[in-house]
Amino acid sequence: MNDERRRKQLADFLRSRRSRLSPGEMGLQVETSRRRTKGLRREEVSSLSGISLPWYTALEQGRDIHVSKQVLESLVRTLRLNSDERNHLLVLANHSPLPQSKADDTVSPSLQKILDRMGTYPAYIIDRRWNVIALNQISDTLCRDFSRDPELGRNILWRVFAVEDSKFRIVNWENVASTMVAHFRSRFAFYMNDSWYQELVDKLCDRSEEFRTLWERHDVSDTLEGEQIIRLPETELLTFRYHTFKISESSDFALRVFTPVSEENKVLDSENIVVD
Repeated sequence: MNDERRRKQLADFLRSRRSRLSPGEMGLQVETSRRRTKGLRREEVSSLSGISLPWYTALEQGRDIHVSKQVLESLVRTLRLNSDERNHLLVLANHSPLPQSKADDTVSPSLQKILDRMGTYPAYIIDRRWNVIALNQISDTLCRDFSRDPELGRNILWRVFAVEDSKFRIVNWENVASTMVAHFRSRFAFYMNDSWYQELVDKLCDRSEEFRTLWERHDVSDTLEGEQIIRLPETELLTFRYHTFKISESSDFALRVFTPVSEENKVLDSENIVVD
């Protein structure tokens, strides 16, 4: 079942990538008035990639066939995939090693000390499912009692799409949301054998039309940094640049730190008072 799911994801990804390319930009002469296919046709992809049409059709239909890395690289060139999309393709086609997850889901006291010493820089630690498992006090203040939320409410993807208040408080919500979904889909490919991931995706698709639309685009990204603008009641906007750091090669944990774009930005203290 897991292999079948992976093959379906590969098929959907290939269809989404060829649909965004036009014959004209690929140097193909076509009769546009008679054309119904959005983007390239299967036969055009197979011809440009130097592979047979029946074989490529089987690949897009999710059939159980072996795909060589040489063929995948040919598809990378034809579909004009960027480096993140190429890596995603290799993972889906089982040409990239999957991470070995650790059973330990606890944060050591030393890691919590690092969070606490960051002062007015919000920071938290997430596990491989993007659940916040540790955070400092200022981060809890910005997230409005994050520590009291139930398990699903501690998932950063769920909060962005399923918690209505997030759309108001995150000023650049559209950019943050699309970036998060693209990065989560990249991670989803690695952990597809964990049914929890598919269950979360199903719940979000039911809960949020915005998430469903972004998920169906099959965009992927390995970007671990970005900008987030936070609106708080009766305060100016707070603009942060966030960076995400893998804690160690053997750990599923990642540390995300929010730093002010300018040192002149106002930030919050632990009592929820705006200070310079």
